[in-house]
Amino acid sequence: MTPERQHHLEAGFNKLKSMLSDMIENVRSSLMKAIDSLDRLDGDSARIVIEGDQVIDDLQRKMDLEISNYIGRFQPLAEDLRYVLTMMKLATDLERIGDLAVNIAEVAVKYENQTLVKPLIHIKKMTAVVENMLEEIIRAYYDKDIETAKMVWSEDSKVDDYYSYIKNEVRDKLVNMTDPNAIAQLIDLLLVARFLERAGDHATNIAEEIYYIVKGGSLKEEMRN
Repeated sequence: MTPERQHHLEAGFNKLKSMLSDMIENVRSSLMKAIDSLDRLDGDSARIVIEGDQVIDDLQRKMDLEISNYIGRFQPLAEDLRYVLTMMKLATDLERIGDLAVNIAEVAVKYENQTLVKPLIHIKKMTAVVENMLEEIIRAYYDKDIETAKMVWSEDSKVDDYYSYIKNEVRDKLVNMTDPNAIAQLIDLLLVARFLERAGDHATNIAEEIYYIVKGGSLKEEMRN
């Protein structure tokens, strides 16, 4: 490969990385703002999250186009091709997490100016784990770091544990509850926990892709052995 071609290849990839960084920051911010708006039942803040999802959708579409152009122009092979294609998968997972943030914001809008039937103690803890998973999985992708990818994959069990706790908590509270609005809100809070659990699943999907790029095998199989 000529130095000039190498320069253009690296410049093109750096552009993709910059777009990906913008996307992850928008998604992370959207998720955190959605949870904050839910915690305060602030409809105005939640609507900003909902409207801002268009930015994430646009970034994902632009990335798909740029990645397709990059592959067509430079025709990367083997591991390099898998690495670039994984960026497209990563962007898709991020866009879906952005959609989950919108779903959470819509719950905040639904109950705006009311009072929460229960504090979001475990939902907030769950969110902190998911946020850390997102930050770490991007770093793992950039560095092709399978140890960090494995750590993120393992962290998903914490998300699942919080989800199980919240399910049990909601079930126990529903037993003696008669207020229809309070019942509806509890069920929606359980849905929020489910949205966060799905966000964690998207992070583990990325971890499995990174492992495959580097090792050519299944992360699930290694972690179960």
